[in-house]
Amino acid sequence: MSSPAFPDVLIPGISPSVKYCIFRVNRAFDGVFEGSERATSYTCGTGSAAKETRRFPSSITWRITAALDCDESVSVLPTSQLTAKGATIARDDGFAHFIGKFSIVKKEQGKPDIAYFQGTMELIGRSGSHQALGEACDEEEHIEGWLIGRGRRPAPNYTLRVAIVAKGKLAEGVHAFPDASVNRITGTLIQSL
Repeated sequence: MSSPAFPDVLIPGISPSVKYCIFRVNRAFDGVFEGSERATSYTCGTGSAAKETRRFPSSITWRITAALDCDESVSVLPTSQLTAKGATIARDDGFAHFIGKFSIVKKEQGKPDIAYFQGTMELIGRSGSHQALGEACDEEEHIEGWLIGRGRRPAPNYTLRVAIVAKGKLAEGVHAFPDASVNRITGTLIQSL
């Protein structure tokens, strides 16, 4: 039996019988996106012209750093490293989509890594959702997305649900996300009581 074209992804939900607390997350990050050079190429008929499209394995490594204004997550989400592995679909014009599994891990020299959150991450490259604020619908060097994860050993009673905005691109090769003054992870930690 062949695999489904769109396999379901499991994310943590919210129960109607549990009390929850919510806390703001507002963090900066920097890091890299790595798109494999082993891409599968094909042509898609999109709009008025066909677009050369590629699908390739990809990975992300980000360092989650400073807690910014409004952040209430420091006691639960330390300075840490996010890693993700998945697949990217990208067109020649830079429009792209990444989906994969992520982990947020605290790394300390000489100590074992501690996984804080794991879940699903999606990013869309060259897409601007704030058009009323001046972004183009096909904003260059711009990525938006989200991640939803379940807390692990240090944070088992939490789920992390955040939006992501960054300066960068999702393409084959290695691409930096160097500007922590622009790159944001913002949303909520939900704690079950």
